[in-house]
Amino acid sequence: MGMSSPSWDSLVRQNNTASRRRKRRRRQRLMLWMLTCVTTVVLVVIYLIVKDIAKTPTEAAPAALSSPAGPLSSPSGRHRTAPKPKPPPPTAATGPRVTDASSGLSYRLVPSPWRQGCPATLNTPMFSWSAGENAVAGQVVIGGSTIDWHGNACSGQLQQQFQYSGAADLEPTAMSLVGALDPAYYTGLVHDRTIEGSSTMQVSGHQAWMVRFLMTYPDAASEGLNWTSELGAVVVVDRGTGEAPAVFYVSVPANLGTANVTVLTDSLRLSSPP
Repeated sequence: MGMSSPSWDSLVRQNNTASRRRKRRRRQRLMLWMLTCVTTVVLVVIYLIVKDIAKTPTEAAPAALSSPAGPLSSPSGRHRTAPKPKPPPPTAATGPRVTDASSGLSYRLVPSPWRQGCPATLNTPMFSWSAGENAVAGQVVIGGSTIDWHGNACSGQLQQQFQYSGAADLEPTAMSLVGALDPAYYTGLVHDRTIEGSSTMQVSGHQAWMVRFLMTYPDAASEGLNWTSELGAVVVVDRGTGEAPAVFYVSVPANLGTANVTVLTDSLRLSSPP
Protein backbone atom coordinates (compact mmCIF):
# COMPACT_ATOMS: atom_id res chain seq x y z
CA MET A 1 0.00 0.00 0.00
CA GLY A 2 1.45 3.39 -1.02
CA MET A 3 1.81 6.53 1.29
CA SER A 4 0.83 10.11 0.42
CA SER A 5 3.51 12.60 0.13
CA PRO A 6 3.90 15.33 2.78
CA SER A 7 3.58 18.10 0.23
CA TRP A 8 0.20 16.90 -0.91
CA ASP A 9 -1.20 16.74 2.59
CA SER A 10 0.01 20.23 3.28
CA LEU A 11 -1.70 21.49 0.15
CA VAL A 12 -5.00 19.88 1.10
CA ARG A 13 -4.86 21.37 4.56
CA GLN A 14 -4.18 24.82 3.13
CA ASN A 15 -7.12 24.50 0.74
CA ASN A 16 -9.43 23.44 3.55
CA THR A 17 -8.26 26.31 5.74
CA ALA A 18 -8.78 28.83 2.92
CA SER A 19 -12.26 27.43 2.24
CA ARG A 20 -13.26 27.81 5.88
CA ARG A 21 -11.94 31.37 5.91
CA ARG A 22 -13.97 32.26 2.82
CA LYS A 23 -17.13 30.82 4.35
CA ARG A 24 -16.50 32.71 7.58
CA ARG A 25 -16.01 35.99 5.65
CA ARG A 26 -19.22 35.38 3.69
CA ARG A 27 -21.10 34.79 6.94
CA GLN A 28 -19.60 37.94 8.42
CA ARG A 29 -20.55 39.98 5.34
CA LEU A 30 -24.08 38.52 5.48
CA MET A 31 -24.43 39.37 9.17
CA LEU A 32 -23.08 42.86 8.55
CA TRP A 33 -25.55 43.36 5.70
CA MET A 34 -28.45 42.15 7.82
CA LEU A 35 -27.37 44.41 10.67
CA THR A 36 -27.18 47.32 8.26
CA CYS A 37 -30.70 46.61 6.96
CA VAL A 38 -32.16 46.33 10.47
CA THR A 39 -30.43 49.53 11.55
CA THR A 40 -31.75 51.32 8.47
CA VAL A 41 -35.31 50.15 9.15
CA VAL A 42 -35.08 51.25 12.78
CA LEU A 43 -33.76 54.64 11.76
CA VAL A 44 -36.57 55.09 9.21
CA VAL A 45 -39.19 54.20 11.82
CA ILE A 46 -37.68 56.64 14.32
CA TYR A 47 -37.59 59.35 11.66
CA LEU A 48 -41.28 58.83 10.80
CA ILE A 49 -42.29 58.96 14.47
CA VAL A 50 -40.32 62.15 15.10
CA LYS A 51 -41.73 63.71 11.95
CA ASP A 52 -45.30 62.84 12.95
CA ILE A 53 -44.84 64.29 16.43
CA ALA A 54 -43.33 67.48 15.05
CA LYS A 55 -46.00 67.76 12.38
CA THR A 56 -49.11 67.58 14.65
CA PRO A 57 -48.98 71.04 16.37
CA THR A 58 -47.89 72.86 13.23
CA GLU A 59 -50.94 71.64 11.35
CA ALA A 60 -53.35 72.39 14.22
CA ALA A 61 -52.11 75.93 14.70
CA PRO A 62 -53.26 77.34 11.33
CA ALA A 63 -56.69 75.82 11.88
CA ALA A 64 -57.01 77.61 15.18
CA LEU A 65 -55.62 80.86 13.83
CA SER A 66 -57.43 80.90 10.51
CA SER A 67 -60.77 81.94 11.99
CA PRO A 68 -60.34 83.36 15.49
CA ALA A 69 -63.79 84.95 15.61
CA GLY A 70 -65.67 82.19 13.83
CA PRO A 71 -67.90 79.62 15.55
CA LEU A 72 -66.34 76.36 16.67
CA SER A 73 -67.40 73.13 15.00
CA SER A 74 -68.38 70.02 16.85
CA PRO A 75 -66.90 66.64 15.86
CA SER A 76 -70.06 65.87 13.92
CA GLY A 77 -69.47 68.93 11.74
CA ARG A 78 -72.48 70.88 13.06
CA HIS A 79 -71.89 74.38 14.38
CA ARG A 80 -72.47 74.91 18.06
CA THR A 81 -75.22 77.41 18.70
CA ALA A 82 -74.47 80.14 21.20
CA PRO A 83 -76.50 79.80 24.42
CA LYS A 84 -79.48 82.12 24.63
CA PRO A 85 -78.98 84.94 27.13
CA LYS A 86 -80.98 84.54 30.31
CA PRO A 87 -83.67 87.15 30.91
CA PRO A 88 -82.67 89.71 33.55
CA PRO A 89 -83.96 89.07 37.06
CA PRO A 90 -86.99 91.12 38.12
CA THR A 91 -86.10 94.58 39.33
CA ALA A 92 -88.01 97.40 40.93
CA ALA A 93 -89.06 98.62 37.48
CA THR A 94 -90.35 95.26 36.15
CA GLY A 95 -93.25 92.99 36.98
CA PRO A 96 -96.87 93.79 37.91
CA ARG A 97 -97.54 97.29 39.15
CA VAL A 98 -100.09 99.20 41.19
CA THR A 99 -101.38 102.31 39.42
CA ASP A 100 -102.99 105.17 41.32
CA ALA A 101 -104.93 107.39 38.95
CA SER A 102 -105.66 109.95 41.68
CA SER A 103 -102.09 110.73 42.73
CA GLY A 104 -100.44 109.74 39.44
CA LEU A 105 -98.11 107.33 41.24
CA SER A 106 -97.38 103.74 40.23
CA TYR A 107 -95.15 101.20 41.96
CA ARG A 108 -94.18 97.55 42.04
CA LEU A 109 -96.72 94.97 43.21
CA VAL A 110 -94.72 92.75 45.58
CA PRO A 111 -95.22 88.99 44.95
CA SER A 112 -97.50 86.83 47.12
CA PRO A 113 -98.52 87.01 49.90
CA TRP A 114 -98.91 90.66 48.92
CA ARG A 115 -102.12 91.63 47.11
CA GLN A 116 -103.63 94.76 45.64
CA GLY A 117 -105.59 97.13 47.86
CA CYS A 118 -104.80 99.45 50.73
CA PRO A 119 -106.46 98.20 53.96
CA ALA A 120 -109.68 100.13 54.48
CA THR A 121 -108.86 100.59 58.19
CA LEU A 122 -106.06 102.99 57.19
CA ASN A 123 -108.54 105.59 55.87
CA THR A 124 -109.09 108.16 58.61
CA PRO A 125 -110.18 111.81 58.74
CA MET A 126 -106.50 112.73 58.35
CA PHE A 127 -105.44 110.13 55.74
CA SER A 128 -107.21 109.02 52.58
CA TRP A 129 -105.56 106.47 50.29
CA SER A 130 -106.70 105.88 46.72
CA ALA A 131 -104.58 102.79 45.87
CA GLY A 132 -102.18 100.35 47.45
CA GLU A 133 -101.20 96.80 48.33
CA ASN A 134 -100.90 94.78 51.52
CA ALA A 135 -99.95 91.49 53.18
CA VAL A 136 -101.00 90.11 56.57
CA ALA A 137 -98.06 89.86 58.98
CA GLY A 138 -100.06 88.28 61.80
CA GLN A 139 -102.78 88.97 64.33
CA VAL A 140 -102.63 91.29 67.33
CA VAL A 141 -104.97 91.99 70.21
CA ILE A 142 -105.74 95.68 70.66
CA GLY A 143 -108.39 96.86 73.13
CA GLY A 144 -109.64 93.32 73.58
CA SER A 145 -110.18 92.82 69.84
CA THR A 146 -108.12 90.55 67.60
CA ILE A 147 -107.24 92.21 64.33
CA ASP A 148 -104.98 91.51 61.35
CA TRP A 149 -101.76 93.51 61.31
CA HIS A 150 -100.69 94.38 57.80
CA GLY A 151 -97.60 95.26 55.92
CA ASN A 152 -98.83 97.90 53.50
CA ALA A 153 -97.92 100.32 50.75
CA CYS A 154 -100.51 103.01 50.01
CA SER A 155 -100.70 106.16 47.90
CA GLY A 156 -102.90 109.19 47.52
CA GLN A 157 -102.94 112.96 47.38
CA LEU A 158 -101.73 115.09 50.26
CA GLN A 159 -104.72 116.05 52.41
CA GLN A 160 -105.52 119.71 53.07
CA GLN A 161 -104.69 119.37 56.77
CA PHE A 162 -101.01 119.49 55.79
CA GLN A 163 -99.81 122.87 54.57
CA TYR A 164 -97.90 122.83 51.30
CA SER A 165 -96.95 125.76 49.05
CA GLY A 166 -94.20 124.31 46.85
CA ALA A 167 -91.13 122.09 46.57
CA ALA A 168 -89.44 123.94 49.44
CA ASP A 169 -92.02 122.36 51.77
CA LEU A 170 -91.25 118.75 50.76
CA GLU A 171 -89.02 117.90 53.73
CA PRO A 172 -91.14 119.44 56.53
CA THR A 173 -94.27 117.96 54.99
CA ALA A 174 -92.75 114.47 54.91
CA MET A 175 -91.62 114.81 58.54
CA SER A 176 -95.11 116.02 59.55
CA LEU A 177 -96.68 112.98 57.88
CA VAL A 178 -94.43 110.57 59.77
CA GLY A 179 -95.33 112.32 63.04
CA ALA A 180 -99.05 112.04 62.24
CA LEU A 181 -98.88 108.40 61.10
CA ASP A 182 -97.46 107.25 64.44
CA PRO A 183 -100.50 107.96 66.64
CA ALA A 184 -102.91 107.15 63.83
CA TYR A 185 -101.66 103.61 63.12
CA TYR A 186 -99.23 102.37 65.80
CA THR A 187 -100.65 103.37 69.20
CA GLY A 188 -102.23 99.96 69.74
CA LEU A 189 -98.80 98.41 70.38
CA VAL A 190 -95.98 99.47 72.68
CA HIS A 191 -93.33 100.81 70.32
CA ASP A 192 -90.43 103.17 69.78
CA ARG A 193 -89.84 105.20 66.61
CA THR A 194 -86.42 106.06 65.14
CA ILE A 195 -85.78 108.18 62.06
CA GLU A 196 -83.46 106.13 59.84
CA GLY A 197 -82.95 108.70 57.09
CA SER A 198 -84.27 111.88 55.48
CA SER A 199 -83.19 112.74 51.94
CA THR A 200 -84.18 114.32 48.66
CA MET A 201 -84.93 112.13 45.65
CA GLN A 202 -86.41 112.26 42.16
CA VAL A 203 -89.52 110.47 40.93
CA SER A 204 -89.81 110.53 37.14
CA GLY A 205 -87.95 113.85 37.11
CA HIS A 206 -90.11 115.41 39.82
CA GLN A 207 -88.63 116.65 43.08
CA ALA A 208 -89.49 114.48 46.07
CA TRP A 209 -88.49 113.87 49.67
CA MET A 210 -88.28 110.56 51.54
CA VAL A 211 -88.19 109.92 55.29
CA ARG A 212 -87.41 106.39 56.46
CA PHE A 213 -88.32 105.31 59.98
CA LEU A 214 -88.03 102.21 62.15
CA MET A 215 -90.63 101.01 64.63
CA THR A 216 -89.39 98.61 67.33
CA TYR A 217 -91.68 96.61 69.64
CA PRO A 218 -90.00 95.94 73.02
CA ASP A 219 -93.01 93.91 74.28
CA ALA A 220 -93.37 91.85 71.09
CA ALA A 221 -93.21 88.51 72.91
CA SER A 222 -95.87 89.37 75.49
CA GLU A 223 -98.06 90.94 72.82
CA GLY A 224 -97.86 87.79 70.68
CA LEU A 225 -96.09 89.41 67.72
CA ASN A 226 -94.15 87.36 65.18
CA TRP A 227 -91.88 90.35 64.55
CA THR A 228 -89.95 92.79 66.74
CA SER A 229 -89.49 95.65 64.29
CA GLU A 230 -91.11 97.32 61.30
CA LEU A 231 -89.43 99.47 58.65
CA GLY A 232 -91.38 102.27 57.01
CA ALA A 233 -91.03 105.24 54.70
CA VAL A 234 -92.99 108.28 53.55
CA VAL A 235 -92.36 109.89 50.16
CA VAL A 236 -93.86 113.23 49.14
CA VAL A 237 -93.66 114.10 45.43
CA ASP A 238 -94.16 117.59 44.03
CA ARG A 239 -96.47 117.39 41.00
CA GLY A 240 -96.14 120.98 39.87
CA THR A 241 -97.98 124.25 40.33
CA GLY A 242 -101.68 123.88 41.08
CA GLU A 243 -101.43 120.13 41.79
CA ALA A 244 -101.62 118.56 45.24
CA PRO A 245 -98.45 116.58 46.03
CA ALA A 246 -98.52 112.80 45.77
CA VAL A 247 -97.92 110.84 48.98
CA PHE A 248 -96.59 107.30 49.27
CA TYR A 249 -96.57 105.45 52.61
CA VAL A 250 -95.04 102.01 53.16
CA SER A 251 -94.60 100.02 56.37
CA VAL A 252 -93.31 96.41 56.43
CA PRO A 253 -92.95 94.20 59.54
CA ALA A 254 -89.69 92.24 59.67
CA ASN A 255 -91.36 88.87 59.04
CA LEU A 256 -92.56 90.14 55.62
CA GLY A 257 -89.09 91.25 54.53
CA THR A 258 -88.08 94.85 55.20
CA ALA A 259 -86.06 94.87 51.95
CA ASN A 260 -89.42 95.39 50.25
CA VAL A 261 -89.40 98.98 51.49
CA THR A 262 -86.44 99.75 49.22
CA VAL A 263 -87.94 97.73 46.35
CA LEU A 264 -91.14 99.76 46.53
CA THR A 265 -89.61 103.21 46.94
CA ASP A 266 -87.14 102.53 44.11
CA SER A 267 -90.02 101.49 41.85
CA LEU A 268 -91.99 104.74 42.25
CA ARG A 269 -93.01 106.44 39.00
CA LEU A 270 -95.18 109.52 38.44
CA SER A 271 -97.34 110.07 35.39
CA SER A 272 -98.02 113.57 34.14
CA PRO A 273 -101.42 115.00 35.15
CA PRO A 274 -104.00 115.02 32.31
